[in-house]
Amino acid sequence: METFQCNESNNSPVWGIVDLFRWKVLSEEAGGGKQYIQKFKDAWVHHNREKIKSAAHTYGFPPELLAGVCWIEVGGDPNFIDRVAFEVRSFDWSGPPVIDKLAITRHPTKTSFGSVSIQLRTAAQTLGLNSDEMDTAQLRKLANCLERDMFNIDTVAKHLKDLIARDKLTSPFSMDDVRIIGARYNRGTGLSLKQIKENTSYGNFIVNFWPRFTELLR
Repeated sequence: METFQCNESNNSPVWGIVDLFRWKVLSEEAGGGKQYIQKFKDAWVHHNREKIKSAAHTYGFPPELLAGVCWIEVGGDPNFIDRVAFEVRSFDWSGPPVIDKLAITRHPTKTSFGSVSIQLRTAAQTLGLNSDEMDTAQLRKLANCLERDMFNIDTVAKHLKDLIARDKLTSPFSMDDVRIIGARYNRGTGLSLKQIKENTSYGNFIVNFWPRFTELLR
């Protein structure tokens, strides 16, 4: 069933517990705070600029769109927190169906992984897999792959392509299209296009900082 490989790496910056501490605890005057995480986001996108540009070209949309999603998502919780959440949820959901109905945690396939956060079930669907048919070992392998930034970026880019197709948007994309695509990435596929248009704040951010992402891709 497994059809994905993730051996390629480009040694991206890694957000860890020390970074979380500097962001949440230290003031900007002490080198922490909002300014610290924004510098990390800038550095991460710039470091991965060639992969971002090539993935966007492969899937047929502007690289600034992918760069914007990456910029918003990277940083925050270190990867080990997602790993712990996945293992706890996997244990909670390890019984027969009648017992699983009593689980108190979210389903493990709803755990997000990767520097650019994407849920396991979404990543699986994007790769042509059915997460409901994957066992814990297969889901764990997918999670490990999503923690490798080259694989992560490509999977997110392919998912964006799927979202574009879902809403029947076509190139060349307007800034209003970008707002919709960004909002859809953030809010999911369960909403109608009309509902998505009611709150496009995620996509608005990408549009507002488009020149910044253009610069980071140079």
